Amino acid sequence: MQSAIYKTSIKSSLFSLILMLSMSVFALDHNDGKQLYEDITAVEIPNITPSKTILGQDFKYPAGVPLIKAYNIEIPPGKQTTLHRHAVPLYAYIVSGDLEVDYGSKGKRVFKAGTSYVEAINWCHLGKTIGNQPVKVIGIYLAQVNPDQVKPETCAKPD
Repeated sequence: MQSAIYKTSIKSSLFSLILMLSMSVFALDHNDGKQLYEDITAVEIPNITPSKTILGQDFKYPAGVPLIKAYNIEIPPGKQTTLHRHAVPLYAYIVSGDLEVDYGSKGKRVFKAGTSYVEAINWCHLGKTIGNQPVKVIGIYLAQVNPDQVKPETCAKPD
């Protein structure tokens, strides 16, 4: 008798597991760009260059103890950054405003609100606002703990 109860319990447990897994598959549907889970949605942010930098450079995550630092960056209207370069991958998401980045010999690019990209690595560039709105950017650096690779290095001249 216990054996029959045990088999029924196992069958019931397996059925519950299969049901939960199948519900999870339907709840995590990436086909339409949204991930639904208990009334929470996650919509992917399009990345202009997901596997390369904006200049087409291959990149690797730094070795060593990982460090991820995120910044809310705001460039007021009529202002620009200094000429600088990044030693590590920097994921940039334009929250608002229009950002023009001058890559010297590689030309200029304009990024509008809602776009994201991986910034050029070891390439001198500067960013400035276009129009009368401030540019707000979320910048996420993928670095290592030591040495500090997050602070951009100032450049003397464009590349």
